[in-house]
Amino acid sequence: MDDQKTIIKTFTELAPRYEETVDAELSLFLGWRYQRFIETFIKHIPLENGDIVLDLATGTGVIPSKLEEHGVPQDHIHGLDITYSMLKRAKSRFLENSEDFQGKLVCASATDIPYRDKSFNIITCALATHHMDAEKLIAEIHRILQSEGIFSLADVGITSFWQLPGIKMIARVFVFFIFLFRETLERARAEAGAVSQAHTIEKWGELLHKNGFRDIKITKLESKYSWIPEPYIIIARKSKGEDDDDNK
Repeated sequence: MDDQKTIIKTFTELAPRYEETVDAELSLFLGWRYQRFIETFIKHIPLENGDIVLDLATGTGVIPSKLEEHGVPQDHIHGLDITYSMLKRAKSRFLENSEDFQGKLVCASATDIPYRDKSFNIITCALATHHMDAEKLIAEIHRILQSEGIFSLADVGITSFWQLPGIKMIARVFVFFIFLFRETLERARAEAGAVSQAHTIEKWGELLHKNGFRDIKITKLESKYSWIPEPYIIIARKSKGEDDDDNK
């Protein structure tokens, strides 16, 4: 089974209990509650009136609902996730509070985004980049962001120690058995595989700069244990290209 199919199968099974599960895991490993983590993430995003926002790996729609609370109109909010079951729960969340959700929820991969170039002012992604190919993700984000647009991500990275020979393999095995004990075989496979795609914050900075981003700001958040990599928030602005038109 390839990585994408593993992710879809894993999060389809996880969808009915996603928020409770993530809340428990963040609390256990990092000392953060899920809602507080997302609220902290949102507060770092430089939102402005009129912004069109896309939330990648939106899951059950927690970030879009928080964006609405922070004044972003529903019809300016888009959510994308590769798992249809997650999006069904996201839609249910919005329909609990209104008869019709004016935003847009799209089932697709964050590394193959079905939107036109320069469609958004802000793109967000929280607790998901470790399941993605960072180079492909950044390239797609750069493509669909407007000039001077903002990419904001939050995740847990790795330290340089984790990149030492053999350490990453040991980490994969450790993560596999932790999630096998706590969850399912598919979840264990998905999370162990994600270890190979996690990056240091320095690497994220390099990748973003190389792919046309500037004003890269990295904020480290507190972690419960010193031996677990710190969570972080990164805000980066798409550079203004020579072919960009100010009047667009």
